[in-house]
Amino acid sequence: MTLLDKEKIARRTLMWVLIYLVPAYQALLPIEDPDIWWHLRTGQWIVENHAVPFQDYFSAYGMGKTWIAYSWLFEVFVYSIFSRFGLTGLVLFNVGMSLLIAIAIHQLIRRAGFPFLLEAVLLAVCLASLKPNLSPRPWLFSILFLALELCVLFGVRRSWNPRVLFLLPPLFLLWANLHIQFVYGLGVVGLFVLDRVITRYWLGHSPQDQNLTYSNTLLGSVTALCILATFANPYRHLIYQPVFEYAAQSGAFDNIAELHPMFFRSLRDWFVLLLLGAAAFSLGWQRRWSIFTFALLMTSAFFAFRARRDAWFVVIVAAAVIAEWDIVFPTRDRIRFTKGMIVTIVLGCLATLYGLSFLRNISEGTLEKAVESRFPVGAAKFVRARGYQGPLYNHLDWGGYLIWELPDVPVAMDGRTNLHGDERLGKSLRTWEGAQGWDTDPELLSARLILAEKRRPLTALLRKDSRFRLVYEDGTAVVFTAAVTDPPS
Repeated sequence: MTLLDKEKIARRTLMWVLIYLVPAYQALLPIEDPDIWWHLRTGQWIVENHAVPFQDYFSAYGMGKTWIAYSWLFEVFVYSIFSRFGLTGLVLFNVGMSLLIAIAIHQLIRRAGFPFLLEAVLLAVCLASLKPNLSPRPWLFSILFLALELCVLFGVRRSWNPRVLFLLPPLFLLWANLHIQFVYGLGVVGLFVLDRVITRYWLGHSPQDQNLTYSNTLLGSVTALCILATFANPYRHLIYQPVFEYAAQSGAFDNIAELHPMFFRSLRDWFVLLLLGAAAFSLGWQRRWSIFTFALLMTSAFFAFRARRDAWFVVIVAAAVIAEWDIVFPTRDRIRFTKGMIVTIVLGCLATLYGLSFLRNISEGTLEKAVESRFPVGAAKFVRARGYQGPLYNHLDWGGYLIWELPDVPVAMDGRTNLHGDERLGKSLRTWEGAQGWDTDPELLSARLILAEKRRPLTALLRKDSRFRLVYEDGTAVVFTAAVTDPPS
């Protein structure tokens, strides 16, 4: 190997380190996700009770009503991490998952045998597009598992080795216990089967025409096993109940920012559109029509443009579709990973992340301060010290944190929108915006305790309302009590 070849390998190795650091650096941030807190409380409840909840114990409205903790295994996992390593552990979990996702997407892309530069750019754009999803939520596992599922399915289409399909049932067994979006994965399997049925029986193509040498019996067996695997959870068939509840909700898409469509005011949204366009172009380039890839791309685009938090779906699918591009590229510029390169990339990522953690001052103390600036830490301590009781009135964004910090005071609203419903969610948000009728909101008027963010319009209105008394204020939160309510002695 010449000196020039060694320099070329070194440059490319450095490039891969930088690309893999894209999601890791985006995940190396303080905990700002409002839902992680109710996930932690649920995990704690499961650990302490040695069972999963079948009803709500955390909100005043949902108390005693049926509620399915569909991400129960994720919640136990993150609670175990948090109880041992604190906020730092959650950040490390977030970074670790981002790296696993990067590896899975890279494997999905590498099947194409693209030249180095095209492969690197495509991976970098995919990873940059995932930035809003790199927070400690169970959807991290859905992103990872979908990439792995597509690796299997597209691999079967290329190698025609149907036995690889038996990797899917164990995947769904784990997926169904970690996140409700396992139904996306089942939908992908359904499209795969539909493609087989239409191609074989409706269009009349023989297996030899389409190189579909796997048997119908084997494919049917794997599909049945995947479905059965989703029932292997503490809730059995009830795990599908939240799926129907969320599917029936429409108001949440109008009221919750992350459920809004992409507004194309950020570079990430344009990256998503670029990937979708490239995937559509690659489909048009292919000489052979594929029902599976076309239907998969259109389905993922629908979910992504319906709600921007699901943009990861079309990103992963687009990467898989682009990797099916059957154009012939020169082989001389394709990257080959040696053991030495892999070790260097791993060590380079770890060393750089260690340095970046100091640059961003990632420590338990600074992470706690970041939480204090985002959530009502001081206000919750004040309420506990004074022994205030509910009914509590709070905003959606703080419900999860208050579930964690004030376990003895049921919240009025939190991020479990399927439990609270569109009507309550919309009314609560309108009240917090000070919209007409706020002063007659029955939940507000019946509250004895209100934890409010300083910048909310309702906070300014409550300061002037004689029915409520300000008892605490800091840089983040304000606490009101009903004027006729005195703190317990």
